[in-house]
Amino acid sequence: MPLLSVVVPFYNVEKYIAACLASIAAQTLTDLEVICVDDGSADGSAGVVAGWAARDPRFRVLTRPNAGLGPARDAGVTAATGRYLAFADSDDIVPPGAYDLLVGSLERTGSDLACGNVRRLKDGRLTQSWAHREAFARTLPRTHITEHPGLVRDRMAWNKVFRRAFWDARGLSFPARMYEDQPVMIPAHVHASRVDVHAEPVYHWREREDGGGSITQRRLEPDNVRDRLLSVAETAAFLARHAPELKPPLDAESMEIDLLVAAEAAAVLTGPDRDRLLDLACGYLDGVDETTWRAVPALTRLRLRLLHRRMIPELRSALAFAEQATATEVRVRPGGVTRRRWYADYPLRGDRRLPADTHEVTGELRLRGSVERLCFQTGGLRAQGRIWLPGAALDDLAGARLKLALRQGGREGRAVPLGQWRLAPGAREYAEAAGITADADGIGFDLDLGRALPLADGPKAEGAWQIRADLEGHGLTLSAGLTAPASDPVFGKGPLRLGAGLWIIPCVGNHRRLRLRVRCAGAAVTRCVPGRAGLTISGWVRADVPPPAEVALLPQDDAAGGREVAFPAEVGRVRAGMCRFTADIPLGGIGAGPAWRFALRHRDARTVPLAFDSAEHVEGEADRRRFVVTRSGNCNLVLRERIDQR
Repeated sequence: MPLLSVVVPFYNVEKYIAACLASIAAQTLTDLEVICVDDGSADGSAGVVAGWAARDPRFRVLTRPNAGLGPARDAGVTAATGRYLAFADSDDIVPPGAYDLLVGSLERTGSDLACGNVRRLKDGRLTQSWAHREAFARTLPRTHITEHPGLVRDRMAWNKVFRRAFWDARGLSFPARMYEDQPVMIPAHVHASRVDVHAEPVYHWREREDGGGSITQRRLEPDNVRDRLLSVAETAAFLARHAPELKPPLDAESMEIDLLVAAEAAAVLTGPDRDRLLDLACGYLDGVDETTWRAVPALTRLRLRLLHRRMIPELRSALAFAEQATATEVRVRPGGVTRRRWYADYPLRGDRRLPADTHEVTGELRLRGSVERLCFQTGGLRAQGRIWLPGAALDDLAGARLKLALRQGGREGRAVPLGQWRLAPGAREYAEAAGITADADGIGFDLDLGRALPLADGPKAEGAWQIRADLEGHGLTLSAGLTAPASDPVFGKGPLRLGAGLWIIPCVGNHRRLRLRVRCAGAAVTRCVPGRAGLTISGWVRADVPPPAEVALLPQDDAAGGREVAFPAEVGRVRAGMCRFTADIPLGGIGAGPAWRFALRHRDARTVPLAFDSAEHVEGEADRRRFVVTRSGNCNLVLRERIDQR
């Protein structure tokens, strides 16, 4: 009996199936059988699969009349003999260690199923599958969908390995229609005693390039939309009975994906096809509670309210608006007396046929801020930029309080205030001392960041700082980290030196967020002199260093094969808490390695990285080997070898 059975149904996929089967044959887990189910293919797919079966005894072929993916999978399950069970679609790829990872996980934990992250495959490139991003952000052995509700999005069969005994005990089988995965996978998650979740990708989901064959590419066809809605309705009904706490997140997810597809289809279909679609869609939406309605974005809510009320001409207008809405800024306005809320000027605002909260966007509003110009100046760094609330007029924010602060390590880190202001009505200039101006385009600022950073704190100031803006008032409590254009010339100028061993390093992080890295060195090399035998370095350390001491050279990349070396250092006390050091570094005594970083080490086993307090690089040569000493992006001293070609 094989350890794992992999079921691969196929139908007219001659272009892709060889790559799929090759990826399964190459699995590091070799104790497997592959059951290929020919679902009535009319192209050359069967011949390709037959060739694999002839070359590899682990491959078997079943042939049956065309009945769809669900029945084909069930036929493969019936023929499977393995202790574990997996599915693969014939146009996708399974990365080499996927089944080893998932089966090994089940062997260790005893869980009923193991699942892993997914990458989308298009034109030979892999990207993260958005549907699996949240649920598989981290590895979680022996969890459950009720403990990790993000698994509501994990609705596909092919990124999983099931314990076969569990599959049979729960009587799991696929319906004979499209979108057959969801009404099986969500119940599998709920019924499983424990589930292993892996952040490592175990499946490459192909986005078909042939333009016609896949189910998702025919999404507005009547049968396609019908099967999609039947699957989500069946899944919602299951959760209502067995895990009601999971139905709201499933409903919200289905409304933003499946029901929006139904809305698009309802706008183009006519006659009985549209009537049947509306019956299914409205029946589903009848069961969605108002809390979930309010949780979906207002533009989605508007389209689905119109679908739910069968207002088809108005739905077409709203769909057309939604296609263009991302390119235009929609006006938002405050409303309400006792409870301030914000509403967007989407179509049909104020239409009495729609609930009053249809256009509410309070929870969707996001404060924006951008540093448009950075410039070094004597002793500091000046930032000029703008803060705004997209779609809101300044007059609507009159009376709100704006705060700017430098924060260390993110939103919850140590804060250094830059200023706070209560916004006044109308476009007007603020006093220059305040550091901001306000006009129709938002709130401008001009701030000296270098003087605001608590650099006198020394090592406590070290780390990444960001500028954050907070806006509070009129029913809003919003916060934003400011962005910066990566093209700003300041990012090419290197660190700004503010004193001995003290630098500000501007950089752009994730989502273009501006980061100000403060580097406060505990030790630095101030002089580096090349000689025949090597380098002589000298500098200071902010500590009392008892002899003996040494300068250690550590390989920058552990995988490069370099080995740590160390050389004696002479140390002398300058004053309490400050010493100077000197060391000779014989270049011929350094082994192969692309780059080395330096550290000072003494008998108390303290190791202090050595910064390089110089903007100039230094070159040296010994034994026909050339070296260059430079400063890293974090201001540390780095030694790199250059091969002499003479």
